Amino acid sequence: DPDFTDHVVDQVDTEAFRLMPFRSPAGAELYDYAKTLMEKKNREGDIDGVLHMLLRPNSLGEVMGETEFRNFFCLMVAAGNDTTRYAIAAALHALCNQPELLGQLKNEDVWDTMPDEIIRWASPATYFRRTVLEDFEFHGKQVKQGDKVLYWWVSGNRDDTAFEDPFRVNLKRAPNRHVGFGQGGPHTCLGMWLARLELRVMFEELAKRVKTVEQTGPHQFVRSNFVGGIKNIPMRITPV
Repeated sequence: DPDFTDHVVDQVDTEAFRLMPFRSPAGAELYDYAKTLMEKKNREGDIDGVLHMLLRPNSLGEVMGETEFRNFFCLMVAAGNDTTRYAIAAALHALCNQPELLGQLKNEDVWDTMPDEIIRWASPATYFRRTVLEDFEFHGKQVKQGDKVLYWWVSGNRDDTAFEDPFRVNLKRAPNRHVGFGQGGPHTCLGMWLARLELRVMFEELAKRVKTVEQTGPHQFVRSNFVGGIKNIPMRITPV
């Protein structure tokens, strides 16, 4: 999105950064920052933090290599920023367009179920791509080794065979088997508990302070084929 970067993929030559996240020099800067940060911590004897925990041997004695550590560092830094921010924006949009939601936040016990419903509704990461390692059949389709496959989170989270009335926010939805955090296994989102807490605290405090919320003009989505998020939404808020 040109509002956020000078390195817009289809407007400048980003080939030099093609292996960096989002083909951006910011990825290289994060790599360098990770290396500099660890060198500083080692010099100062600060070896008890989360980053050093990552570098300790696992149960098999295996140690994360430098490239893997730098990639993991970028993931930790970036993964919870856009996703939570755009989930909050999607929730504000929902409050404007489903007026009953604010009343529920004020008067009903929805806090255990609200965060997951907002993540389902927002689906800020729209898809992931993976490379198939072996042939398999899925829903009658033959998938071959080497094929590129996409997991469309935004579609799965609106699957009417899995969710009743999926195009409407239901803050009491339970169970809520959305796919925004993954559904178990080694790739489950590490930050899901923090994301839930951030959303809960944000809207607990908002509900105490506002009487009404109203969208006053068209909203704009971020220009991205990966992140699905509202970057601008004009609103009128009436305080309590």
